[in-house]
Amino acid sequence: MHIVLLGARAEVLAELLDLGHTLTVLHSKGDRRTAEKYANRLANIGYVPDFDIPELAWSVLLHLGETGKVDLVLPCHELAVVTAGFLNNLLGCTATARIDLPTAMAGRDKAHQKSLWVKHGVPTARYATVTSAPRSPAELHEVVAGLSAPFVVKPPSRGGSRDVHVCRHVEELHEVLTSTPALRHAVIEEMQDGREWHLDGAVVDGQVTHLMVSRYLAPLRETKNGSPLRSVAYPVAAHPLLYTTATAFAQRAVSALGGRWGVFHLEVFGEPDEFVAGELAWRPAGVFAPQTAERTIGINPWTAHARLLAGEEPPKPAAAGESVYGFVCLPVKPGAVNGVTRADIEALPGVCDVQMTVQVGQMMGEMLFSTYCVALALIEAGDIASCERRIDEAVRLTHELHDRKSA
Repeated sequence: MHIVLLGARAEVLAELLDLGHTLTVLHSKGDRRTAEKYANRLANIGYVPDFDIPELAWSVLLHLGETGKVDLVLPCHELAVVTAGFLNNLLGCTATARIDLPTAMAGRDKAHQKSLWVKHGVPTARYATVTSAPRSPAELHEVVAGLSAPFVVKPPSRGGSRDVHVCRHVEELHEVLTSTPALRHAVIEEMQDGREWHLDGAVVDGQVTHLMVSRYLAPLRETKNGSPLRSVAYPVAAHPLLYTTATAFAQRAVSALGGRWGVFHLEVFGEPDEFVAGELAWRPAGVFAPQTAERTIGINPWTAHARLLAGEEPPKPAAAGESVYGFVCLPVKPGAVNGVTRADIEALPGVCDVQMTVQVGQMMGEMLFSTYCVALALIEAGDIASCERRIDEAVRLTHELHDRKSA
């Protein structure tokens, strides 16, 4: 098939090219280098400034002369899932059955997916939506009637905790909604107590498979309070009951949204016997979750994503070892010039993979979204508790490195 990729992900490019598909890649600023590495193996390449706007991608395909040659448009970016659905329909692609537009929308709009979960009896936080800034606290009281503070307010279709706020009362909520342009259209939900988990898996003909159960060491909303994103994955063999319970819950959540093919990233709160669904996206989890999955369940979710949406057979899992893996977004020192090197991070206890995101000599900004960090680190340990300690130690030691080396 001739497949258009919206976004450039190395695992997807390599897998589809090895399977013999012809590829055109539309990249953004952030993945230009990845696309260019494969340029000599691609049919065409083009730039799209915003994956969330279908007509921009369509325009590029039109001017590349590709609109009559495409069999499938496949997303490689969270913001491109719905755009891929629109383009497949617009272009009359022959291989669109696995990217259903209503299902794509259900994984994109947080209020819409909650309405579907409520309809199908899947536990989720009570919520309300606003589509314009409320004119007064009194008007807002009517909107959130029946909800209990504190509230979490967020855009309906953003990721990485961007523009997410916790508000302790309606007056604070009104101030946030009226002073934040990104929240003119917003979802307001009751804040959930307890631990936050992420369930990452594949859907093969409607059935959840290849699931990895991971837990954030602190809820993602705490990244707004300076707590870095940290996650640890649970090995399947050592936690059979957890996996049975999590798989059943994920199946309910996925089925309620109409998911039949592809991969998903589902965030939930609470404990395994009483999970509450938070958000779901039809994409692999971000940062180092794919590397964690390779070592924990024996597959890379991006490979599964590519194969399943392209109509290929699901990947066969490789053998997984007994170690426990987790990842961490190591903290920045806002306003300072980074002096922490890759070698510094590699020397931290348990680190087995590193990706620098702020280079030495670059200025570090504020942690405005959950994945902003000086580096990503994959960490290995012998058990869950030890992995958690090593992750927390890596955070502490990175702060110390900044104090010595970043100014």
